[in-house]
Amino acid sequence: MNPLSRLVLSSIASFAFSLFLLAGCDGSSPGSKPDSVGQVTLSIEDVPADVACLRISANGATREVVRDLDVTEGQSVSESFSGLPIGTVVFQAAAYSQVCDKVTSSTVPSWISDEVSVTVSLTHSTSVSLTLYRNGRAKVTVGFDPEADAGTPDGG
Repeated sequence: MNPLSRLVLSSIASFAFSLFLLAGCDGSSPGSKPDSVGQVTLSIEDVPADVACLRISANGATREVVRDLDVTEGQSVSESFSGLPIGTVVFQAAAYSQVCDKVTSSTVPSWISDEVSVTVSLTHSTSVSLTLYRNGRAKVTVGFDPEADAGTPDGG
């Protein structure tokens, strides 16, 4: 395996997230009931060189929580998030080459994760792991030919 391939694979492996869902609650979220929020601890090892902002999304049945973290190359991060929904929560992550203040809704992430669904509760600890992958881009064009026959049976 060439050194560049090893570096990319190492970055992907090192950037695998370990999120540990902890039993607990936090009354600091305005308007939330103490029994309807959970807490997550985020751990990241060795942030790749092309990542300056990490966005974690937690989408529950009634609300979504999005947290942005400015990060630097080689940094290890351990961060607690509270005020998360209880029940089935879908976690997803994206990483950007710009600092978080410069990320807009049209900014394309450099790295993305698949969605991972877990149950967050106050009674037991659960864990979820998110692995980020380089985000490739393509321009896809689709056309329609109204004259072409798609092989529709003629009934005969």
